Amino acid sequence: DCGQRSRQLCAKINERESYNWEKHLMMIDYLLSPQEFTHVLMLDADAALVQPQLDTLRRIGKILEDEKKDLFLTDEDWLDKHGIGRINGGLMYAKNSDFSRNLFQDTFAAHLAGYKFLKKGKTGVQDLRCTSNEQVCLNDLFYGGHKDIIVPHTIMASGKRYNRGAERGGEAHLKDETTEIMHWMGGAKGTAGKALCSGYGRDLTFQGPKGYGC
Repeated sequence: DCGQRSRQLCAKINERESYNWEKHLMMIDYLLSPQEFTHVLMLDADAALVQPQLDTLRRIGKILEDEKKDLFLTDEDWLDKHGIGRINGGLMYAKNSDFSRNLFQDTFAAHLAGYKFLKKGKTGVQDLRCTSNEQVCLNDLFYGGHKDIIVPHTIMASGKRYNRGAERGGEAHLKDETTEIMHWMGGAKGTAGKALCSGYGRDLTFQGPKGYGC
């Protein structure tokens, strides 16, 4: 809602929020692709798989299969007690199913609708409004009036293992096999290069200090 602000100022204020929605648009593109991918991963560019010996993505796919779920999300339990159960939008791993395809079409349509609401979505949600970023939208779906639609299809996994923030000492868990994905979000980005190339006695780029990755 721009209120009395100019269109230019309103666009500037909401620029970052809108850019984040490209994640859901990407999920739609791949899930609906004629190449018929079995699974689609969206991982923020400032996150990395840090335990290559564990084959993390195949393990997540098996978890979805074993639990008969469609969507794998993570919380921010690494942060503090208030982060437990709060979805972080930096990792989304979806099985290519009717539910996944419909969900991301619904969330993006609700974003485009703004304050007018998405009256009726493909998943069955009604009056869905997503006027903030995509992470807030997912949290509202998971814990709000539509949870009966999304929760039965979704796994909420521990961010400590699958999407751990590097700040607040998180990076010290880089060698710990209980942390499979590290996320250098926010102010932690500046330490990612050293950590991935030579931190904690490992080169996770496998190309050496002169390689492209470093």
